[in-house]
Amino acid sequence: MFTWRAGVLVVVLALAVAVVVPSVRVYLDQQATLTELAAQRDDAQDEVDELQADVNRWDDDAYVIAQARERLQMVFPGETAYKVTDPETAENHADGSPAASRLPENSTEVAWYDQIWESVEEAGSE
Repeated sequence: MFTWRAGVLVVVLALAVAVVVPSVRVYLDQQATLTELAAQRDDAQDEVDELQADVNRWDDDAYVIAQARERLQMVFPGETAYKVTDPETAENHADGSPAASRLPENSTEVAWYDQIWESVEEAGSE
């Protein structure tokens, strides 16, 4: 049944598989690396395109003027600049102003937990 020719054929096929499998594995790993590098290249190109568009925007005088007004609070001669601050976020308030009366140190309100504690003490004293 099992001849020496069949045995030699099995040995040759086993050697062929042993030689080819590592090569195929290396090939597949390289393909995965190549795909990953292509994705990184595309991401880098997108970033370069965005940065180039940003640089090109600075060639437009209207964009430069808008950035100077926004970032540096610059105005044209004859214009009056106003700066509006949110009273909730301002650090210093004028004395007597409504915003100053809402500051914690000027508040006459008692904290909710102090009110509860006072009611507990009052109920316990009766």
